[in-house]
Amino acid sequence: MKSMQVSTAISAEQADRLYWLGRYVERVYSTLRLFNLSIDRMIDKDGEDYVEFCRRLAIPSDIYADADDFQSRYLFDPSNPDSIYSNLSRAYDNAIVLRNFITTETMAYIQLALDRLEQGAVADSAFLETQRVADWLLAFWGSVDDRVADVERRDLLKVGKYSERLDLLIRLDVPEYAVDALLPRLLSHTKRVEPLLNGEVLAQLRSLSEAGMEQNRAQLLKLVNLLH
Repeated sequence: MKSMQVSTAISAEQADRLYWLGRYVERVYSTLRLFNLSIDRMIDKDGEDYVEFCRRLAIPSDIYADADDFQSRYLFDPSNPDSIYSNLSRAYDNAIVLRNFITTETMAYIQLALDRLEQGAVADSAFLETQRVADWLLAFWGSVDDRVADVERRDLLKVGKYSERLDLLIRLDVPEYAVDALLPRLLSHTKRVEPLLNGEVLAQLRSLSEAGMEQNRAQLLKLVNLLH
């Protein structure tokens, strides 16, 4: 059986952009969902729930004056490097450079999501606009599957996607089964692109058993973030 070889047409710079495009899109999509859940708790239970939200994501909370300031600046502030807007802008910057490889149609969904987020800054319902941003990001992934013909480039995007999702699941202390189920999905996209990943880290990830157990999570988090 012939081993799979990565395309030599993928440069190190392009590989890096593909990986981080996947991570940034997933970061925005998943943290928008977490943000909306946190907002519900802030309104219904604890006006400072955003502090715990930030702690779990390892981002500063003391830059926000209060819950209202957090709601506005975490979503829309371009000067805040941890904001949804900043992360989506990074995704768009990578998509622009990659548009000849991921197709202009696929890139356009990132642009639509960014446009919708900018509209949300002045809309009556920020919640509704963030839901629409999430819808465009789901459309982006559908377009990746439909339009990006090169399987190695698709795999690099999804290595980024599932690395980011694993990172978030671990930080949020989700049940063991959810982490255990996601690691194989990440690893399934590494086979064709091994030369573009950290081989030593990849070997450790493949050998890690019971990854979702509490005593293994710190190691898994470290490895996921060293993979590329």
